[in-house]
Amino acid sequence: MRSPWFLRATARGGMGDALRAVDWAATPLGAPSAWPVPLRSAVELCLSTRFPVLVTWGPALTMIYNDAYREILGTQKHPGALGAPLADVWPDVWDDIAPLVREVMEHGRPTWVSDQRLVMHRSGYDEETFFTYSYSPLRDVDGRVAGLLDIATDTTHLVVEQRRVRLLAELSRRLQGTVPSVGAVVATAVALLDDGPDVVGVEVHLGPPAGVNVIAASPTPVGARPGLVVDATARGDVVEDGHVLAVPFRLAEADGRAGAVVLRLGPLRQVDDQARAFARVVADTVAAAVTSALRLERQVAAVTRVSDVLQHAMLEPEVARGDVATRYVPAVRELTVGGDWYDVVALADDHEHPDGTDDADPGTPRGPLGVVVGDCVGHGLEAASRMGQLRSAARALLLRTRRPADVLDGLDAFARTLPGAELATVLCGVVDPDAGTFTFSSAGHPPGLVLHPDRTVTWLAGGRGRPLTVPAGPRPQAVVPVAEGDLLVLCTDGLLERRGTLLRDRLDELAAVLAGLPDKGADPDVLADALLARMAPDGSTDDTVVVVHRVGPRDPAAPSVADPARRATVPAPRWPDHDAAAAVGASAGG
Repeated sequence: MRSPWFLRATARGGMGDALRAVDWAATPLGAPSAWPVPLRSAVELCLSTRFPVLVTWGPALTMIYNDAYREILGTQKHPGALGAPLADVWPDVWDDIAPLVREVMEHGRPTWVSDQRLVMHRSGYDEETFFTYSYSPLRDVDGRVAGLLDIATDTTHLVVEQRRVRLLAELSRRLQGTVPSVGAVVATAVALLDDGPDVVGVEVHLGPPAGVNVIAASPTPVGARPGLVVDATARGDVVEDGHVLAVPFRLAEADGRAGAVVLRLGPLRQVDDQARAFARVVADTVAAAVTSALRLERQVAAVTRVSDVLQHAMLEPEVARGDVATRYVPAVRELTVGGDWYDVVALADDHEHPDGTDDADPGTPRGPLGVVVGDCVGHGLEAASRMGQLRSAARALLLRTRRPADVLDGLDAFARTLPGAELATVLCGVVDPDAGTFTFSSAGHPPGLVLHPDRTVTWLAGGRGRPLTVPAGPRPQAVVPVAEGDLLVLCTDGLLERRGTLLRDRLDELAAVLAGLPDKGADPDVLADALLARMAPDGSTDDTVVVVHRVGPRDPAAPSVADPARRATVPAPRWPDHDAAAAVGASAGG
């Protein structure tokens, strides 16, 4: 007859039936009725919690565990692990955990390990896992260490996600510095992707849909089955063959060509939804770089920043201008990849260099400057992918037209073809120092402002429209006068929105912070740092972008269409749909 305490302890949960089915008398522990009180207490504790807990007892460290720990055992170790010695159940990781076991059993000291990598053979194949766990001593009635208590949590998903984000960020960074040719871009991508645990082989294909050709491949063969790439490009969707994924992409040029990135994922991780999303973003990143290189080779003035795929904030786009300061601060979370972005585009005139400097004075930025800040809905790799496509489209549109309203009209049309881009907010503008103007249009984005040298503020209160994909007719556009020394300040809602605080109050606070800056606040870098320090001293629950541009001198020979002396200083905007626009902006925040 089973002991009453044992029947009580095993009365609930799937493991209760499993424990009652074990012939404990045939194990080193003996019948449950003879178990010592400390072991009984440990077992009752183990079975009463939903956290993964393992109890071992005796010289053989005989195992007893709960339902949550059973998940850690995979599909092959349970139920044989019940009543079995710890070393017999975990021979695949024993070299990793044995020193910790000795620390507890021989010295009575608890241990702690965070995100330890363990290659387990628990479901019929070798599997890379990560665990945070603690071993604690269990003592008998005489105070001697008689067993150990293991409390563990599986952190595999988080660790692998973070590792893949870092890989994508590094891929984005390297592709930005690559010579803008298809061969160089692909070679850079292949060299990086073939050097880690998540991707062990890669090929990039480009050509007609019915016969795409390999243009670069890693030293490690991918081993794709014949026809895999053709199937993927013909279907326009990912095709899998075990750990090999063929991810197709279409080029921006309407020349009928197609491409595909073929990845052999690491054998120690299953091909799950997380891995598929990772593969898609890798392909999107490489495809964006190839497209950009092709456009440059054909002298189609559209520059694509490959890092846009990953919420470019993880690697801030370089702006090599002393008159522009940019800041990106990720949300205060363990892992955040969202949809905020910014871009600064020199719109050079015929007599100017491509970087916007003047022939007469190469050190002085000249000519119109396009500035964009935006915010997509959501977080994670999917939001980053959408953000990258929107940002690339905005840059291409700015290079074709200097009318911000036309840029947003184009983004509207593009966003309607991009699932998940709904309700993105964008503010696009063009600074023309020669004309003394800043022309802008806003798609539901928080307002920017111009800070004048006398510390007065002109708010960008006009040119407001609904977020992207919300029908509202043609986009409005507004113009404010600017002069040399004015500071244009744009941001995303991470700097402004706080729970329980009205947006208009935060705008007033922003104006007060700017008014109180010392003279050195005229430096864009100082101003950007000051805004983050004053407006978000403890971080934000959302990503935060700040862009500050100091308007330069006008060309004396250029005709001016605006008189900056006639500018009007206005308070923070109080437009009629202010609260509604704020609510829409908050819902769209990424």
